[in-house]
Amino acid sequence: MKLKLFASTMLLLLGSVSAKSYTKADITVNSIQMGHMDEDLANEFSIQFNFTNKEDTFKKWQFGFYMPMPFYSLALQNVNQNLRMQICDAGGRCTNLRYVKADSITDKDLSQAYLTILEPISNFPLEEDKTYYIRLGHNNQGLPANISTFPQSLFLINTAKAADIPKIYTINTEISNYSLIGYDQNKIDEDLKNTIQSNWNSSIAANPNELKIVPAPVLVGQPIDSGYVFPKKLLIHNQLNSDNAMLQNWAEIIKDDLDKKVTVDNDGAAKDGILITEISTPKAINNNPEGYRITITADNIMIETMTNAGAYYALQTLRQLWYQNKEKLPSMSIVDYPRFKYRGILLDVARHYFSTDEIKKLIDVMAANKLNTLHLHLSDDEAFRLELASLPLLSATGANRGLGQQIGATMLIQNNLDTTNRSQLDYPLANTPYSGSYSPEDIKNLIAHANQNQITIIPEIDIPGHARSIIKAMPEVMIDHNDNSQYMSVQGYTDDVLPVCTYNSDISIGAEFTQTMNTLVNDIAKEFNGQTTIYAINNEISVAGDEVSKNAWSNDTSCRNEWSSLSSLAKSQLFLERLANNNSDLLVSGWQQLVQNPDGSFNKEIIGSGQTGHIWVWDPSSSGVKNAAKLATKNYPTVLAFADKTYFDLAYTPSMYEHGFTWAGNNNGSYTVLSSAITANETLSQTKNQQNILGLEGALWSENLASADHLFYMALPKLPALAEAAWSPAHTTSRETKLNWQSLANRLGCGTDGFLSYLNKIYEVNYRGYPNGINKEIPDGICKLNATSSIKK
Repeated sequence: MKLKLFASTMLLLLGSVSAKSYTKADITVNSIQMGHMDEDLANEFSIQFNFTNKEDTFKKWQFGFYMPMPFYSLALQNVNQNLRMQICDAGGRCTNLRYVKADSITDKDLSQAYLTILEPISNFPLEEDKTYYIRLGHNNQGLPANISTFPQSLFLINTAKAADIPKIYTINTEISNYSLIGYDQNKIDEDLKNTIQSNWNSSIAANPNELKIVPAPVLVGQPIDSGYVFPKKLLIHNQLNSDNAMLQNWAEIIKDDLDKKVTVDNDGAAKDGILITEISTPKAINNNPEGYRITITADNIMIETMTNAGAYYALQTLRQLWYQNKEKLPSMSIVDYPRFKYRGILLDVARHYFSTDEIKKLIDVMAANKLNTLHLHLSDDEAFRLELASLPLLSATGANRGLGQQIGATMLIQNNLDTTNRSQLDYPLANTPYSGSYSPEDIKNLIAHANQNQITIIPEIDIPGHARSIIKAMPEVMIDHNDNSQYMSVQGYTDDVLPVCTYNSDISIGAEFTQTMNTLVNDIAKEFNGQTTIYAINNEISVAGDEVSKNAWSNDTSCRNEWSSLSSLAKSQLFLERLANNNSDLLVSGWQQLVQNPDGSFNKEIIGSGQTGHIWVWDPSSSGVKNAAKLATKNYPTVLAFADKTYFDLAYTPSMYEHGFTWAGNNNGSYTVLSSAITANETLSQTKNQQNILGLEGALWSENLASADHLFYMALPKLPALAEAAWSPAHTTSRETKLNWQSLANRLGCGTDGFLSYLNKIYEVNYRGYPNGINKEIPDGICKLNATSSIKK
């Protein structure tokens, strides 16, 4: 495993230089103002940086920053067609600024997508002790809304150094430097308070005596006797099968939790301890292989199930119970099984890298919530993270970035602006080498840990769009010089699509490209084979297939014959169909654009439903419900991942001090995630083939997730809300338009008690609102801080 590198040696624009080429600039940022300004159209915004240079005069310079909105212009797509950029001094002397971009994708990156580097078009020195302002006017690529979308990690490149070696200066900003035109914090706070109260008032009233388990089980029975007192030595008798590996792991957990000696055996006649046996009436658990029945009496704890997975989830439930009382479990019976077979999390390790230990911790938290699928996003424009012996350049080049490298700096979250960074990690700067990849041994270890916790891992690479890191790594195979198309992706890339029209042909690089793509998908799928979870599928790979620019391949002379009249999406779909047909042993999965048009219709040349493992629907629910239902009706195995419901990287609140994107909503807290239970109801009602709606997924896209701290801030407490929606019965989570939000909040707790406290103590993860439980997402006064209270109606 190659870790992130926060080295002191910096790679600069023109090559490798010493650490002396990196300096903190004595440049004072006085203000950064953003929003609608004079002459901005309704969909445009402008930014004005005001700063004072305390350094010696910079004769030749470039100014750069990270912001998740591109400042490149492409009139063909109406992208920033009115953009005007200039710098002025206090006396009114001005010059325009140009966007500094590499001439070719084979050159080392300068500006690209969310990383902007500008320079004056004429001589304009920055003189010592002089004040300047930079105004970037009429950008139409979104609106800045909060810390995550503000320009940050500012830097200045002194390009007038001797021997053509530039020197990079970082420019510090504080949150107090930023202002949004028209922003009213008092109004935001009042609106948020009203939203929280409205959500609470419109929810199903909680039962204060309910069992404090997340997700809520199907049925809890009445006490049978006085309950089970844990003995000094606890015996686990596996009467289900002879495979004790999973139970041996649980023996260690119980030993640590309860400070007891624990022994596992296969004594079929035993009547004491924890008995795990085959359920005699599978209908009681809906014939569900993940279901279980627990009966707790004074004599023993009986777990009845059909599979090891059912026993595992029963033990997860019991662990929550004994966390609440380590000496004695109350007598009761619990019948439980999941609503949906697919309960997943997408983790994007391309935009930001997470170590195997960090991923394992996420797997542990997922398993505690009875989620069962990790959708692992291994490549995107910014990186290719998987080490493949057959294609070593993909990770050797594609897993590294920074100024002076083939893949330039990007996703530069500024350390002091990230309030989630509790561990105080040093985040990369523009010229910090940043890398991370996963070896075959890393993948084996992840799979072993996932198997142990009933989590299936589905590998995903992103093609034919979002493929810039692949192109950068292997340009001689991935660049078709017949393609002179001009386009821009949603994220601002102008060179991130594969040469699809050459696949299976002898046109241009067709032969090499075809062989490479076949090798790529087969080798990745094989690396993830051998998983032992209930729903694991051998030879499955997701190719994503999403967000190809509408102008991609529009001027590509390799697109002949049947390709010539197709839209860019149809070309993408035809390429992926042919890739699947050429590799018929694979199940090729992806996002809905893999097979479906934006209006929900289907082209003729698409991968058939029988050759797909999963189709994820990310459309916001306003269109996603209808499109997902159409996919299910056409027999595609469909997973609901509606962006406005379960994209965990979206902001919890509209506050400018909150982290997260806002493009699909800016009130995307746990209540919103729980409401995916209702949109699931709506989707099911619109298709005849309800069995093809496999379940729900939450997405942790990592553009903003620069650390594990930030990842868990965005994941918790949203993840338990997803688990509730995906596992608990529909009649529990919702009644018409009302959610069981009060109940879930009651079980999540107010700090020292509840499920959030449990996750914090057991797995050492923090959450948004730590240490006060769900307090930030419910009305004032409901939680009594610094007390072990339960939430009252």
